[in-house]
Amino acid sequence: MKKLITALLCAAMLFAAVSCADPVKPAGTADSQTTTEGITSTEEVTTADPDTADSGTTDTPAPVLTDDFDMYLTSFVEKTQTKSYVISPLSFRYALGMLAAGARGETLEQMVKGLGDLNEFEELIKQFNSFEEGFNAKLKADKEQYDNARDKTYLTEPKGALRTADSVWKRSDLDEFLKEYKLRLEMYGAEYFDFTPEDVIGRVNVWANEKTKGMIPTILPDDYDVTDLAVVLMNALYYKNSWGIGFSKEGARPFTTYDGKTVDRDFIISDVSTLRYYKDDQTELISVPMQNGVDFIIVLGDVTDLRSKIGKAEYKKATVELPEFTTETALDNMELIEFLKSLGITDVFDKSKADLTGMIADKDDLYVRDIIQKAKIKLDETGVEAAAVTAIMINDESCDPTEPVRFRADREFRFYICTGKTDWAKTDGIMMFAGRVSE
Repeated sequence: MKKLITALLCAAMLFAAVSCADPVKPAGTADSQTTTEGITSTEEVTTADPDTADSGTTDTPAPVLTDDFDMYLTSFVEKTQTKSYVISPLSFRYALGMLAAGARGETLEQMVKGLGDLNEFEELIKQFNSFEEGFNAKLKADKEQYDNARDKTYLTEPKGALRTADSVWKRSDLDEFLKEYKLRLEMYGAEYFDFTPEDVIGRVNVWANEKTKGMIPTILPDDYDVTDLAVVLMNALYYKNSWGIGFSKEGARPFTTYDGKTVDRDFIISDVSTLRYYKDDQTELISVPMQNGVDFIIVLGDVTDLRSKIGKAEYKKATVELPEFTTETALDNMELIEFLKSLGITDVFDKSKADLTGMIADKDDLYVRDIIQKAKIKLDETGVEAAAVTAIMINDESCDPTEPVRFRADREFRFYICTGKTDWAKTDGIMMFAGRVSE
């Protein structure tokens, strides 16, 4: 039996190559290509007063990256990728949440030990659901205000999108899902579909393509083995948003790749703004606000103890220079299964031990055969568009008087898109996307 979980998401928290208490050695430490040499900054500046700051300033504290799960995941994935990549920890969360809801016995115990308290795991998903609702409510209100304005000369039309979508599929010859299982999935707002082996690939690919607005046109290849595929759980997360500060095209600039080569890349540059900034001997980072409560965090150098460093960021007047880029990644070679096994979650992949009897009555032969994630991100002077798909296949059998900081991402860097402080969700720092630009 195969189970497909598709998760798409864009931009609220990107967090890559980070470890908590070093469970997995993150890239960016001693054996990483990333150092702080070559960072272009001016002399040290003093903290800006948020009350007198330029555009892009808020008086909320720096975002805090929540939950060790994201750190373990991004650190683990970093070891499998040598070049640029993008992943979605949040997409994987939605997929695993729907899987865990059907687990029982020792299989469930392993997931609890590996993922932590499942109530807390699900609570973060609920918090993101609240954030999504608030994001779209604010966007709607801003659009109505724009549409009703008599003079639009100096106004910019609000644009953006943040959408999660969930669906649960079963082979047409199987019994219905248990009522208890459906109740557990109410927080996902899932649609339910039946499929046949002949039509499942085409239909789930169409669903993924539609929910990601073409960013992820397919999650499964046409020749994917659907023998014994019984259940497909899909989550789609799509994000598109504008910068909270002004960016413009800067033209071609040199960029140092992961292997030390220099290539010309098209860069964008921000207006001088007051931004959260941190620098020590190993790390330089900056947090760029996006519209509707989203933060885009850029990190040069070492990412060890990143949560603490982001928390220490202070307001500085700064400009940000970074390359335009489009990156897409497919984790389709058992990387995510190996990650879960590293957390002690093993029985769910063993056909003789897996217990997913919480899904369908008297169906005791379900086990996870494969997990795939595809993700893509586009960044330019207008903003960011990102999406991700995760598939789990289950078989049966202020004014600063000094010069502004100049933050130039002209060599390999990591980026993280996360939720910021808002009135509509208690939890911030939820990682939507994470990745690295290295070429």
